[in-house]
Amino acid sequence: MNINHHLHADPWFTQLPADIQSLLAHAAMLKTYQKGQMIHAIGDSKDAALHFILAGTIRVCNVSASGHAMTLTHLSDGEWFGEISIIDDNPRTHDAWTINEVTLISIPRHVVIQTAQLHPILYKHLALITCARIRRAFEWIDDATSLNTSARLAGMLIGLIETYGKQIGDDIKIDLRLSQEELGFMLGTTRQTINKIIKSWQQQSLIDMHYGFITIKDKSQLMAMMNPAS
Repeated sequence: MNINHHLHADPWFTQLPADIQSLLAHAAMLKTYQKGQMIHAIGDSKDAALHFILAGTIRVCNVSASGHAMTLTHLSDGEWFGEISIIDDNPRTHDAWTINEVTLISIPRHVVIQTAQLHPILYKHLALITCARIRRAFEWIDDATSLNTSARLAGMLIGLIETYGKQIGDDIKIDLRLSQEELGFMLGTTRQTINKIIKSWQQQSLIDMHYGFITIKDKSQLMAMMNPAS
């Protein structure tokens, strides 16, 4: 697999000055993780790296006081992560687990820092990754304060279609296993509330859910629910 080819096809990487691209690409390495494998744990400080996801999906989570893993977000193809620990020189903030087989391009932390010391503009580009993540978080907060739970769940499912949707006849299967508890945590509500909404939608033939996999049967109706005026 040609690492340079994939890096130079990525918009974030291609915006870097050419000399920075060369230094980072030279140190980049390919890593493959199997399904259910931990990439890093909260508090980790050793072997940190800047990662680019070539293929697969990563679950970013935290562990509650009761010992349950709570999903915060999912990262998939074309996304960078790991920049926070490089920028602030602190341990990892969350656990990262693979949902399926994952292929990463990884650039060792010390290489990124040495490159940034030579070319400080790199810190701005790293910060842009974090800024994009913060903007998504603000969008989530805005939705949480302006939309009801049904509208927010509909919006989440429509968003998941873009990355994980697979057309099966007239339906669209979201090829990502998500429990009702995970959906509830990601929307800031309870599993019971999610269960009630999903049961109602199943009765209306809007969606179907089996073993954590959701199939969208009426995309247009879900999209209509995303409108606060609907």
